[in-house]
Amino acid sequence: MKMSGGEKGFVIDTNVIIGAFFYGSEYPQLKHSRDVLSKCRLALRLAFKRNLAVPMVAVVEVISVTKRISGDSELAIRLGNALENSAEIVPEDVIYPLAKKIASEVSPSGFDTYFLALAKSRGYKLITRDKSLCNHAREENVECLLIDDSLTEKEIEAFMGV
Repeated sequence: MKMSGGEKGFVIDTNVIIGAFFYGSEYPQLKHSRDVLSKCRLALRLAFKRNLAVPMVAVVEVISVTKRISGDSELAIRLGNALENSAEIVPEDVIYPLAKKIASEVSPSGFDTYFLALAKSRGYKLITRDKSLCNHAREENVECLLIDDSLTEKEIEAFMGV
């Protein structure tokens, strides 16, 4: 989805995207309950209706994780392409200076740094299943929603302004 006007949006971590895509699957690598995966699906569906941006590295990560989970290269490429066609893909060089600064200040993992830098640079909200990333986001004054067992669908909708 291409960005529109001045409307704020969302950055969604790869773990939420993967959870949403594999909601109905029986792959043993998905250790989270179907309840958590359904929350991922809801968040992604709502984000697609709004402004959704992800760093370019997310496409690569979606392809890699999908291949690792499913063993299916064609499925992995299809999901990567679906993400490219559904979200604004932001090249790393656009957010690199801020990512470098965040890495030196709060030291999230490498990929997480790009998600956090994108959310911070745009003033977007961040959605993840990674508690550590959410903590780093809060340190950087980025609104973050942690999708876990305790979260309700109403809380997801409220966070996303539905």
